Amino acid sequence: MKEYTDKQINSMILHLRLNNVAEMYYLENEDNSDRNFFDYRSQSYLEKSQVTALAIETGWKEKKGEVNE
Repeated sequence: MKEYTDKQINSMILHLRLNNVAEMYYLENEDNSDRNFFDYRSQSYLEKSQVTALAIETGWKEKKGEVNE
């Protein structure tokens, strides 16, 4: 799986909000560190891989010149 920077993840979350797909926020989740996102629309917790997959499925594109560190 491709790794994304925090900046790219934030861009994906913004994309999902602007396209009315999800209203997602990052959470500090000590009980389950894999599930650090909560979508208020679906009332569900998501893993980073689910967030990235959803963003890509809905048309998010990596901006040219963005460095993947």
